[in-house]
Amino acid sequence: MDVLKRPRSGGNTTGRWRRHLRTFGSLTVAGQVEAALSFLTTAALVRLAGGTEAGQVLFVQSVASVWFLLWDPRLEDALQRFVPLERLRGPGRGTWFYYRLVRLDLLAGLLATSVGVVAALSAAAVGWVSTELLWLLVPAVLGAGVVTPSGSGSAGFALTDQLARLGTIRLVLAVFGCLVTLTGLLVAGPVGYLASTVVTGAVTTVVLTVGACRRVRAAFGPPTRGPLAMPRGLVPFLVKTSATGSVSAGSDSGLTLLAGLCGGPALVTNLKVATAMARLLLSFVSPVAAQLYPRLAQAAALGRRTAVMHDALRSSALTGAIGAVGVVVAAPLAGPLLGMVYGAEYAVLSTAAVVLLAGGALRGSVIWGKVLPSALGFPGVRLAFLTAEGICQLGILVAVSQFWPGPERTAAAFAWGSLCLLALSTACWFLVLRVLVRAVPCAGALTAAVPEPAGAGRTSP
Repeated sequence: MDVLKRPRSGGNTTGRWRRHLRTFGSLTVAGQVEAALSFLTTAALVRLAGGTEAGQVLFVQSVASVWFLLWDPRLEDALQRFVPLERLRGPGRGTWFYYRLVRLDLLAGLLATSVGVVAALSAAAVGWVSTELLWLLVPAVLGAGVVTPSGSGSAGFALTDQLARLGTIRLVLAVFGCLVTLTGLLVAGPVGYLASTVVTGAVTTVVLTVGACRRVRAAFGPPTRGPLAMPRGLVPFLVKTSATGSVSAGSDSGLTLLAGLCGGPALVTNLKVATAMARLLLSFVSPVAAQLYPRLAQAAALGRRTAVMHDALRSSALTGAIGAVGVVVAAPLAGPLLGMVYGAEYAVLSTAAVVLLAGGALRGSVIWGKVLPSALGFPGVRLAFLTAEGICQLGILVAVSQFWPGPERTAAAFAWGSLCLLALSTACWFLVLRVLVRAVPCAGALTAAVPEPAGAGRTSP
């Protein structure tokens, strides 16, 4: 029978650590290359198109991202939570459930993209959007839409313990995407830059989805045939995790959109530059969360509370130390680096960049907060945190743009306000950690709650 088993004590500890380090290294290299190439393409856009046109491109990308906040179901959390539980119910059920949700993700992405393009064309027809802006908005919507199902593909690699392979694939796709994007920018300017994201996004989604489906089938067996009931609690879980993903993505996209409304393209560009180092740090430690999710979900499925707590605290010690070192090293180098990458006029943002980096280090110290609530079955906790943070960040930006006008002053004031907010958020995450872990059902209770069905058509409890 295809069931999850409790890992045996002892074993080849050195081999496990080597495997974890190899996975972390693969994901970290991929994340750093992705971040570096993203900075490269953004810097090329700023230098070749100028701050104003670059701000317009970033603005329409934020508009497209906000549109998909309402449509993308973000099924990757549900996949990593429920596939291990479905495997407990019988052979092939995990594969069946994975395939069903991948199809749903693809259908939702196609529908959202189609409606988004029609909405953009309709807005231009009634005069709400200029023709010049329409040429930027349509490829931005298409580029955001084609990547919506890629999260389900990444979840398939995590479920099958293939994260190291995922890192290699992401690395190759990042290099390919950078070459295509720079080519589009050089050939057709901002429109080519955005059009290239459509091509690279489509290739990414196809590669990840096809590869993940093959690996899930190989690892968990062919899908069970016949009508099967979806697991109980799936819909409420999906609603909460989808809302959480929307709020998380909206925190960045909404902030960029609001910056464009409050301070124009110059403020959008300044905030993008000032947050560059913080985003680089978070991309470095994010693989820890990717590795933790399947471990925490499996431990929760088995009722292993101690393992959950230890994994969270060990990851905090690791990522907290990395963040502290990053801030110390970056403090004297921020000005020269920003000037070298983005242009001499952006070196004045060095203080704001270091302050935002410190905030990123605080967020990185609780990187498990990205996955722990969903892995334990309480996605509403992260939704509450992100909603409160997002509202506060938007409020801070509005306030500082009124009291400290000017792109540089606004960015600096926003950086200090954001640091204070993240310090409070980090403290709250540690306070709630123990409560979340203690709420995990014990092994006996959880096993009793998910008996295997006697037949294919039996309704799951």
